Parts: sequence; structure tokens; C-alpha cells
Amino acid sequence: MIRPALLATALAAAGPALATDVTFEVSGIEAPGGHILVVIYDEASFLKKPLKAARLNPVAGGKVSGVFRDVPEGTYAISAIHDENDNNKLDSNLIGIPTERYGFSNNPSLWGAPKFSDAKVSVAGGTQHFAIQLR
Repeated sequence: MIRPALLATALAAAGPALATDVTFEVSGIEAPGGHILVVIYDEASFLKKPLKAARLNPVAGGKVSGVFRDVPEGTYAISAIHDENDNNKLDSNLIGIPTERYGFSNNPSLWGAPKFSDAKVSVAGGTQHFAIQLR
């Protein structure tokens, strides 16, 4: 049987999980309407349920940047879309080709949705910065 005092001491010695800020810059914005939606995933949630999300105002012909605060150290993927019609999703045509601009961390070549391994980035200690180019 583990004694409560011993358990509390062990947990305190383990220390808190390290967290860092993840900054990002999204470029390739061609139109001023709608919003830029940026989300961060871990492998289990990839393209399903974001861990954190940001909604930014686009700048035509420019870039936007933002930050996810207190992200635990680990491996993640970041995606961005220019949601021009503000419906909170990436729109596509009848055969599934996106009609709004989008991109991922590592800027992988895209023929369909990337695998997590194509877009994964490591977050460890200090502020991390990632650039995403919309296509």
C-alpha cells in the first residue's frame, strides 16, 4: 500500500511537465476576407480534434502570426487554413479538392492530407517558432 505522504513526495519530486510557447507565422495570404484558422494537434488527435486553436484576421498579400501558450513538450503538427467564408472548415469542390488555401508545419508537398509524420515538429524547452506557407 502506498502511503499518501510518500505519494505526494514522489509526485513533487517528479516536478511539473515542462511547457513552452509555440509561435507561428502563416504566409501566402491572398485575400483579406474571412479568418486564418491555425490549430495544433498531437498524433492521436491529428486532423480530428485540435488541442489548441487560434483565429486570426488575414492580411491580403501578407503574413499573420500568433502564439499557442503553455504547450507541453512533445511532438505536434500545426495546420492553417484561410477560411474565407467563415464556416470554420476547409471547403472543397465535388471531387474533394480544397477550394480554400491551407498549409501544415514543415510545409510538406501535398497531394491529399499529409500523414502526421510529414507535418510533425518537436516542441522542447524555450519558445519554438514555426512557419506555414498557405497553398
